[in-house]
Amino acid sequence: MKRLCALLLAALLLLSGCAAGRPDGSLPTLTVTFLDVGKADCILLEAEGRAAMIDAGNQGDAEEILALLSAKGISSLDFLLLTHLDKDHIGGADALIENVPIGTIYAPDYDKGNKQYDQYIAALTAAGIEPVHPTEPVDLALGQAQITLLPGAQAEYEESNDYSIFLELLYGQTSFLFAGDAEETRLAEYLASPDLRRYDVLKVPHHGRACAQSEAFFTSVSPKYAVITCDEEDMPDDSVVEFLQALGAKVYGTVYGQVVLTSDGLQVSVA
Repeated sequence: MKRLCALLLAALLLLSGCAAGRPDGSLPTLTVTFLDVGKADCILLEAEGRAAMIDAGNQGDAEEILALLSAKGISSLDFLLLTHLDKDHIGGADALIENVPIGTIYAPDYDKGNKQYDQYIAALTAAGIEPVHPTEPVDLALGQAQITLLPGAQAEYEESNDYSIFLELLYGQTSFLFAGDAEETRLAEYLASPDLRRYDVLKVPHHGRACAQSEAFFTSVSPKYAVITCDEEDMPDDSVVEFLQALGAKVYGTVYGQVVLTSDGLQVSVA
């Protein structure tokens, strides 16, 4: 029901878009930047002077992340959205918490038990921040961009990657899906949803590693663009890239540098 409400809200925003957008129905530019932080995730969302971040790379990426925010003149984040608590997704979270005002932090609720997790918890404690641990879909707004967090249905998973919160981003007529590091169990759970849809952009799960559910998942999403976070030492599986290309997707890897996508609400472009 909440996802249906989010979709209806997005439709209403689109219908009223001329007041907030342009005569042709387009909207102010939404920018989605996939940082080049190796085999790790850090994605910056910018819309109408507001910003949010999905994941925070490795610990050694903190300086680069903070430098990017400074270069863009971003002094605060509406949201820090942590898909799960592996070190290559929360490594720079403590530095962000210590240096950048953050409206709300969302993350799954489990104890990863590594150094980066301990540093993240210590930073939260020092800042007096209580993260939100969603157990059902949560709708957020970043300007006219509508974000829905889709947490896993289970309280516990055998694999840390399967705690991944999916994030849906709708902007006008364009759509993005960020799938964290979801593996077989989490992908099967997602595919069992009655609300499946296609997306213009997919953040490919788990750095392009194939699993038994990969082909069914990719077919369901059928993206026009697929972005894989990877490095030279951990390139995506050939079968993943080839299958996505066979579906008609243009595949981009952060191994070749940051990937920047923009949307005007009508179409997505590669910057």
